[in-house]
Amino acid sequence: MEFIALLAVAVVVILLLRGRRRIGPGRTISGKAYVTDGDGLRVSGHEIRLAGLDAPEYDQRAMHRNGTWFRHGKRVKSALIGAVGGKYVRVTIEDFDRYGRAVGTVTCDGKDIGEWLVRNGYAIAVYSDRYKQIERQARKERRGMWGCTIAYDPRAWRHGEKKRLS
Repeated sequence: MEFIALLAVAVVVILLLRGRRRIGPGRTISGKAYVTDGDGLRVSGHEIRLAGLDAPEYDQRAMHRNGTWFRHGKRVKSALIGAVGGKYVRVTIEDFDRYGRAVGTVTCDGKDIGEWLVRNGYAIAVYSDRYKQIERQARKERRGMWGCTIAYDPRAWRHGEKKRLS
């Protein structure tokens, strides 16, 4: 009896791993989006990082123009939940990060969600030139983080540095 239970578990694990190996660069997955943070989702059991950008960490703070501090990352996550949380999305896989998470372009209702995040000042354009022009426009219009008195680069924040965005 124990052997049969062990065999059943092994078959399930093999099937799950086999399914994960099928996703790769150029592949597309789709399903309901569950927001994990400001630049991450879970779709069809896969952890997804949005390509070409970086968003504030959940505990990352910023200062409003009126001098009050707020949880910047929490605000970005809430905005992303409003945009795609529980909705059907499509992810085109481009790569995998060092943690094994898929990195890709996410679309919802025909809208590029990464572009939307950068356009509204919720994320910075990094790791490629894809959203650089959109970020320049968001800066010029002082949208989101670009309208804050103090906002920090999320890459530096993760390393305990408080490097301000210019």
